[in-house]
Amino acid sequence: MYQCLRCGYVFTKEEMEEYFKDFKCPRCGYRILRKVRKEEPKVVKAI
Repeated sequence: MYQCLRCGYVFTKEEMEEYFKDFKCPRCGYRILRKVRKEEPKVVKAI
């Protein structure tokens, strides 16, 4: 999942590649994106 820093639109890599071959927002065409992290933390079992 990626998020555009201009319009805030959240989209997948497949959706982005459907409209453009390089990294751009499918809604506004802005090139500065950030990768969205999962909201829940990863739990690792201790040894």
